[in-house]
Amino acid sequence: MKRKIPGGAVLAALVVAGARQQPAQRRMTMNASVRTALLAVFLAASAVAPAIAAEGQPQGVPAMGEAAAAPPAPDKNSGEPSKVYMGAGIGPGLGARFRANGNTVTFSDRFQGATDKSPLVAVNVASFGLALNSKTLVGIDLSAVAQAGTIAGTKTHVQITNTLAALTYFPWEKGLYLRGGVGISNLVTVSGSQSDSVYGLGALLGAGYALQVSGRHHLTLTYTQTWQSYSSSGSKPDSSQFGAVYLGYMYRS
Repeated sequence: MKRKIPGGAVLAALVVAGARQQPAQRRMTMNASVRTALLAVFLAASAVAPAIAAEGQPQGVPAMGEAAAAPPAPDKNSGEPSKVYMGAGIGPGLGARFRANGNTVTFSDRFQGATDKSPLVAVNVASFGLALNSKTLVGIDLSAVAQAGTIAGTKTHVQITNTLAALTYFPWEKGLYLRGGVGISNLVTVSGSQSDSVYGLGALLGAGYALQVSGRHHLTLTYTQTWQSYSSSGSKPDSSQFGAVYLGYMYRS
């Protein structure tokens, strides 16, 4: 015969078993919650750490993982003297004259009564060279003064040309400058198909002002006076001189 178990005993056994299982379930649930919380804290720390590191980084120092920025290139123009210069100009010639047979003849005298007479024009054909420093330039100065006209139906042209080694000095590195030079000179007279030339030495003294227009570009106003001496004989000129005022341009690199 089967023995019947009372219903109260079965209920009591189920309550006891449930009571034994509840602590284990609570422990499993607690462990899962702890792991979830730790994972959340780790993810949050990972997201916030770079921002904290960037805030604490000194200004100008790249943060971790960032490439260092290249330093700015130095300004090549700051405090660096110019290396080369070049210029030119044109303007009126002043007091051009030569001496021959002990007599001084001005260009105005030479062309007295001439027709189609041109003005007395001076040209600074070119000035160019190198800079010794920010104040001193050395180079070549090419200049000429000339006048032309028709005398008794004959085309006549008189010209003095100088090719000089020149020194230009800027006392304050820009603006006002002084110029001097020595070199070779030539005086040529052309009358119809005949041409006479004499050669000798020339010297120049002058002063001017260079107005900076933009960057390395300058407008210049220059006054020069030159003297020439020639090795000649007979009726040919043995010396000459002229002044000039040039409005010109100068480039300094």
